[in-house]
Amino acid sequence: MKPSRRISVIGAGYVGLATSVGLANRGHVIDLVETRPDRLQILESGSLPIHEPGMASVFADPDTRSRIRPFSAPQLGCDLIMVCVGTPVDEEGRSDLRQIESALRSVAALVAAGTPVVIRSTLPAGSGPRIVEWLGGHRSRIFLNPEFLQQGRAIEDFLEPTRVVIGAYPDADPDALAMVRDVLHFTSCPLLVVGMMEADLIKNGANAFLALKLSFANELAVLCEALGADVVEVVEGIGLDPRIGTKHMRPSFGFGGSCLPKDLCALTNVGKELGLAMHVTSAASEANADHQEHFASRVAGLLPAGCTRVALLGLAFKAGTDDTRSSPSLRVAQILIDRGVDVVGYDPHAAENALREVPGLSIAATAADAIASAGVVAIGTEWPEFRDLDWAALAGTMVSPTVIDGRRLLDADRMRALGYHYETVGAPIPSRVPSSVR
Repeated sequence: MKPSRRISVIGAGYVGLATSVGLANRGHVIDLVETRPDRLQILESGSLPIHEPGMASVFADPDTRSRIRPFSAPQLGCDLIMVCVGTPVDEEGRSDLRQIESALRSVAALVAAGTPVVIRSTLPAGSGPRIVEWLGGHRSRIFLNPEFLQQGRAIEDFLEPTRVVIGAYPDADPDALAMVRDVLHFTSCPLLVVGMMEADLIKNGANAFLALKLSFANELAVLCEALGADVVEVVEGIGLDPRIGTKHMRPSFGFGGSCLPKDLCALTNVGKELGLAMHVTSAASEANADHQEHFASRVAGLLPAGCTRVALLGLAFKAGTDDTRSSPSLRVAQILIDRGVDVVGYDPHAAENALREVPGLSIAATAADAIASAGVVAIGTEWPEFRDLDWAALAGTMVSPTVIDGRRLLDADRMRALGYHYETVGAPIPSRVPSSVR
């Protein structure tokens, strides 16, 4: 193992926590800086403030946990600073850089004194001059290290990365760059040392491309529904072409999370500010919104006469996380609520976060409670526990045993054998059997 360093990580969100736990597991001592009192209190109690599979077990190791020390402000004496704060987009699609500006200004004196800083926050392309200004002009010790962490496997992605990208200025301090490489490149994965702008565009471009693949698969799914085809078979056949592949082509009713929608929007906005049309990335964002509108309309159209209750199973943007940022499930919930539908949601981990996003949403304590008296069950997140529900018993608690599966989680033949009218995305839509026949 390479020499241990004392590293200051600023921000205890998903990226900051995965970075801190991963580096502590590698033997480094971490000053974890978090300004939110609620998160800081949880960290000080020896717990993690987010649900992320695998991270808790790594954090539970006594040696790893003992190396992470929570603070409310940056401390003196660190060897390296890593900035992992959020860069959300505003309503106009522009990246809100106030958090990163505050974080960088708070460590500018440390950088001036010789401490290198690594920015892992996602920046809009072309942010370099502002970053240098906020850090007092010491660009030789400023580096970018875009993260490629998937929520649901963030700690695994940190410890076994597919690649490490380091952005540096041409006049980068060689000793500082060597330290950054030693800390971050600890496996045999490819290492790319590139310019700052290139590092920006690698991150933004990678997320934009993933969003494009998802948008394409989701658009194919809607076409398959209209034509009576099964999108899974179509995608499998397309993906056998090695130039395309099937990874990140699983159809649903839209993508979400803290990265893909935000980075797609930010990249589009940067291009438009430069006078570029950005046809492809603009279309991907518009298509994603349309897929969620389409799914909401399908859900509402399945409600039986006189019933307005929809059970929405899954509120997080994907299984394995409690993150509800840009959750397709929550956008569908909001669309339905705006149309006068009574939406009752359940999620094993994300209910509290969902209520902050959609105040008009009702929350049930269990999936069965959400389903009782509902006219339609909509599967919004692919939590495995929904597959294992006692669907035979639950049918009798509904006004009409109807399920629309936005994640293709359940077995269609089994659900129909149990008496459900079952629909899913990207598959032929069956004729509805009159309730009197069921």
